[in-house]
Amino acid sequence: MQRLSLDRAVLQVHDLDAMARFCSEVLVLPLLLRTTTGATFELGTDEDGHTQVMMLLAADQPSPPRRMTLEVSDAEFPATCEHLRRHGATLFESEGSSAPGCAWRVLHCQMPEGHHLQVISIDPRRCAPPTPRFAISQDHD
Repeated sequence: MQRLSLDRAVLQVHDLDAMARFCSEVLVLPLLLRTTTGATFELGTDEDGHTQVMMLLAADQPSPPRRMTLEVSDAEFPATCEHLRRHGATLFESEGSSAPGCAWRVLHCQMPEGHHLQVISIDPRRCAPPTPRFAISQDHD
């Protein structure tokens, strides 16, 4: 998995066990650290080799429901899609695109405590070929 976009990479949750189980079993994120009050999961590494994490913290006042976006590569998407669909996720695919690189596949998944996860990927096979914006003509005598 490449990237999870969160305003902050921390979620305060009422039921830490349920959310940690979802991250481990459904999202298959590696657990880095687990305590009685929190859990830290590895999301992957960035271009500079830094580990990206998501932290779950037990709280009496959980974070309001959020929409999180997980971007995966085109190669990773089929297996991710198959796995998450077995857990109730819904797949939406664009019908193509008028611009290269824009044929999105989006997988929507309900998370515990009202959070929503969308897994996105670009399918380059379904993108429209580039078209020239204008043509330059030269007159020759």
